Amino acid sequence: MADFINKPQENVQKIVEAIKSEAEEKAEQIKKNAEEQFKIQKNNIVNTEKDKIIEEYKKRLEKLIVDRRIQRSAKINEQRLEKMKARFDFIEKLKGEISNKIVQSVSDPNKYKNVFKQLIIQALIKLMEPKVELKVMKKDLQLAREVKTECENEFKAIAKRECNRDFNCTIIINEYHSLEEENPKVIGGIVLTCDGGRIQVNNTLNARVDLAFQEFLPDIRRILFPSMK
Repeated sequence: MADFINKPQENVQKIVEAIKSEAEEKAEQIKKNAEEQFKIQKNNIVNTEKDKIIEEYKKRLEKLIVDRRIQRSAKINEQRLEKMKARFDFIEKLKGEISNKIVQSVSDPNKYKNVFKQLIIQALIKLMEPKVELKVMKKDLQLAREVKTECENEFKAIAKRECNRDFNCTIIINEYHSLEEENPKVIGGIVLTCDGGRIQVNNTLNARVDLAFQEFLPDIRRILFPSMK
């Protein structure tokens, strides 16, 4: 205490230096802490932004993968549809060629007359009705008139032989409406109806070709397109 009183200036200087030293230490510590906090915050911000960027690129990559899968799937489906269309077109072309050959084969009046009669009799057997209406092409009207009675009698004989019963059927030829009115592409044959047109047997040559194709379509595909599963 005596020294402090005797040497006030020196002691004050020591106190000032001590305070200054402590202040500098605290300032340095504060600076150090601030730098550490800054580094931590900076790292947090950098890591957060880096995670955002990584997540964004992951989303973009996933979208790109999905888009490419969709494009690939669409391309595969497009190729499948093209193949299916090509097969369908080829089969339709084949069906058209067969129809043309049928037209050529029945261009002989005698051959066509026999086919025409058989188509009528088959339809009569399917319907088994006492009264039916016959619709034909305009060019076949006279032929229908010629074979009408023959068909009725032959059907009656078949019913007697197969069913052991007398069954009379009257065929009424529709003189006013032809098959071409319903189907301009019809190539021949007949349509037989009863019950006011509610029941119908389509025995046109077109229908018979379609029926044959449906029946043998699996075999046709297997022969023409062996790689198709």
